[in-house]
Amino acid sequence: MNQVKIERVKIDYKKLCEELKKQGKTRGEFSLEMTKDKGFVGRMEKNPDQPKAIEQFMCVLLGLEEGSLIAADPAPELTDVAVLTNIHKQIIAEMKMLEEAAENIEKIWNKVHANTIQLERIKECVKGFEKSGYEKAIEFLKNALSDGKANSEEIMMRSDAAGIKRADLMKAKRDIGVDSSTTGYGKNQKTWWFLSN
Repeated sequence: MNQVKIERVKIDYKKLCEELKKQGKTRGEFSLEMTKDKGFVGRMEKNPDQPKAIEQFMCVLLGLEEGSLIAADPAPELTDVAVLTNIHKQIIAEMKMLEEAAENIEKIWNKVHANTIQLERIKECVKGFEKSGYEKAIEFLKNALSDGKANSEEIMMRSDAAGIKRADLMKAKRDIGVDSSTTGYGKNQKTWWFLSN
């Protein structure tokens, strides 16, 4: 037995509703004009695939040209070549962005490196100006003994306050030739430092 293949089309439901509204008909009324089922047109929203003869019949009832209610085919999907071309363009754009970012990073690195070198040079210069604890002790003793004799306990207290270590102070005392003498007895005994030259 030969079966006849029925050609089917997709009904543009939105366009159909607009045309019914223009002509002052409801979906239910139009459904009853076509069939005995009042919900026939309403179901086309979810099931727009209908036989071509139904679309032609609706066009005749609405006074439209045949094919006016057929939904336009969606835009054809991109072919594989077009997809690959788009991917290639995107990859090239991303690579350009990465190259620009790499250039910016290199510029920043060069500036940071130059600043680091300058900081190291400055540190070396500052180290050259900085005095050691021993040098500070020599300068301190010369200033303290510039007036002649000075009480050794007072000198040691002032050197502690100035942050000079006792070892540096004693080494400086020996090297610059500081002599000492004592006066008094017992609790009243005091040690005096003075420059021997």
